[in-house]
Amino acid sequence: MLKLGKFKLTSGLESPFYIDLRKLYSYPDLARRVAKELASVGEIEKLDGVVGIATAGIALAAYIAALYGIPMAYVRTERKEHGTLSLVEGEVAGKRVAIIDDVATTGGSIERAFRALREAGAEPVIALVVVDREQGAKERLNRLGLELRSLVTSRQLFEELYRAGVIDEHTLKQVITYIESTRAP
Repeated sequence: MLKLGKFKLTSGLESPFYIDLRKLYSYPDLARRVAKELASVGEIEKLDGVVGIATAGIALAAYIAALYGIPMAYVRTERKEHGTLSLVEGEVAGKRVAIIDDVATTGGSIERAFRALREAGAEPVIALVVVDREQGAKERLNRLGLELRSLVTSRQLFEELYRAGVIDEHTLKQVITYIESTRAP
């Protein structure tokens, strides 16, 4: 689920690592544990529902919604060009919701979902991700009045991989240097 190399991210940034959480759902017990942890971090029981961001956030939001018996919706990557022309699918008007995604980098996708949900009459109160890459998402979302919570940061993830002997010191330093150089002010 973690790859080292050279990758272009949705944000447009080039990265020496890629976190692919789409494979998480091939391991249902692990996916369930991650969903429970994320729901706990986000205090889901205090909200009216969860909203996944297409595509990776949809499965995670669905797990959380099913585990906790709460409503779920999702935000499309693009507005439908037929039928209702929806960008947000599901009943969200008047509801306090958590925005769910797998990884946050700059926060652009979450901001886009935040704006779409507000337009649809929802009140997004928190954004939840498994990994915060620490490249500006938290700061960007704070400016919108939206708190970002994660299970782990990229720095924590790589430091743990180093302690476990999975990566060497050179790789750890390379990744930390990258995170520091691309971190938002």
